Amino acid sequence: MKKKKILIIEDDRILRENITDFLKLEGYEVTVADNGLSGASIAMKEIPDLILCDIMMPGMDGMELFKTLQQIKTTSAIPLIFVTAKSEKEDIRSGMQLGADDYITKPFDLNELHQAVKVRLEKQERFQKAHDEKFFALIDNPLMGVFIYSEKKFEYVNNTFAEMFGLKVSDFGNMSFDDIIATEPSEPIVEKIRRTLKGIQENVQLEFEALSKNNDKNQFIQLYANLISYKGASALIGNAVNINEKGNQTKVFKTKDNTDNLSKREIDILKEVCLGHSTTEIAAAKKISTRTVDSHRSNLLEKTRCKNSAELILYALRKKIFVVD
Repeated sequence: MKKKKILIIEDDRILRENITDFLKLEGYEVTVADNGLSGASIAMKEIPDLILCDIMMPGMDGMELFKTLQQIKTTSAIPLIFVTAKSEKEDIRSGMQLGADDYITKPFDLNELHQAVKVRLEKQERFQKAHDEKFFALIDNPLMGVFIYSEKKFEYVNNTFAEMFGLKVSDFGNMSFDDIIATEPSEPIVEKIRRTLKGIQENVQLEFEALSKNNDKNQFIQLYANLISYKGASALIGNAVNINEKGNQTKVFKTKDNTDNLSKREIDILKEVCLGHSTTEIAAAKKISTRTVDSHRSNLLEKTRCKNSAELILYALRKKIFVVD
């Protein structure tokens, strides 16, 4: 069983080392930082399962660190427990209002700390399991190819996606995009995927020639993907369609149902989001301002009760607002 990874951010060296030694003995993998800035950097790189963080630290304090991590997709869902002095009641209250998961006051018994850690990790596991079941129910849509891709590995593909390459879903267990791209050179395409996974851009739109096991002639694929956090790490969720010839983009979305009273313009913007287009690209294509696009996105999120673009794509699939023509 994989060890749970805990990040300790504490400027008191003795306390930091004591907590580290104790949690390692309890079977956890522990990473440490002695200030908020380095702690934020480690959190973004390592994506720990839980963070223990002091509130009062020089430079970036615990509150600033928590706000920073909440704004980043890949770190926003990491459980965080504040470790703080009893005199910092206002900070504790503010932290909990912001969404911190728990707090423990100094001085504390290490067993008490361990219990708090166990409770939070168990709660997160239950939440993740329920989320995953709901997540896969939403994206298991036969109308188009759907995939989830982490660094150099497909985490999930549906039957439609697998069939595009003449493969079975089980074949993708140890495959990456390098294994299905026939376009030469393939490196520029793979690099766009890497850049999106690193968060340099939020989405990617690709067209490439793909290897196909069952066909003598390779297929051309159009692919659209957005950056999400999946199981605590950066991943891409996307959809793909076959096109018969390179440059042929006639396979489009068609409105089928509109269950949440979206306006015609909102549906139009939703289609562009599903195609992986950025706010700037949508504004240029529709000859409207980026502010107007953002306003439509905001209305879409409010009406659909989605949190981000990735959830909007899932919403469109689940509601069958767009189906492949």
